[in-house]
Amino acid sequence: MPLHKNERNLYFIRHGESESNILPEFAAGHNYDAPLTKLGEKQAKALGERLKEEKIQFDFVFTSQLVRATKTAKIMLKHSNNNIVPTKNSEKLNELEIPNWRGKKRRKVLTADVEASWGKNGKFYSPGDGESEYEVQKRFSSLIDEEIIFNDKISKINSNLNIAIVAHGNAFRCYFQYLLEFDQSFIKKLQIDNTSISEFRFDPNGWNLIRLNDSSHLKKIS
Repeated sequence: MPLHKNERNLYFIRHGESESNILPEFAAGHNYDAPLTKLGEKQAKALGERLKEEKIQFDFVFTSQLVRATKTAKIMLKHSNNNIVPTKNSEKLNELEIPNWRGKKRRKVLTADVEASWGKNGKFYSPGDGESEYEVQKRFSSLIDEEIIFNDKISKINSNLNIAIVAHGNAFRCYFQYLLEFDQSFIKKLQIDNTSISEFRFDPNGWNLIRLNDSSHLKKIS
């Protein structure tokens, strides 16, 4: 295990509104790689302007491989004067995926049997041909551990670091449950708004939660 010489401030940022987000009646949008809406782009800009006001400069940025996350990161960095930042995209940060539910209405796929099985098995339940919440936790946490927390090069940097992780609501809910060890039923209850900031600090003493689902910058958008 590397010797941690710094504190890492991790900013978990959900992407801006996507075309799938405006169709809540569907269990999964028609397009897994749904792009941002015009409002989603405005949200990402407002986020960037807020980060600029707060003088937050990122040392590293990680995003999922999905366009709504990569586009949010690009807009955010542009408007926060964080233009030149090492950025890595990884499928490990992608959203939970259930291919058989793609484009289908919730009432058709979330049957009584599915609800009962999910309730019984919790985060270990795999709906249809999709991932379980536990599988999302494992791949997401492996990226955070390998690239940020137990990365020897990052651990040896002798200055505090700000790191952005731009990804997805369900993936964040799964990871936060793993990190904070709260009851797994809260995975579905935890609110994660578009472009919200959930900030954690990792230092030699371990993890600390700083703020959760902070989307106050969206109040500026009419």
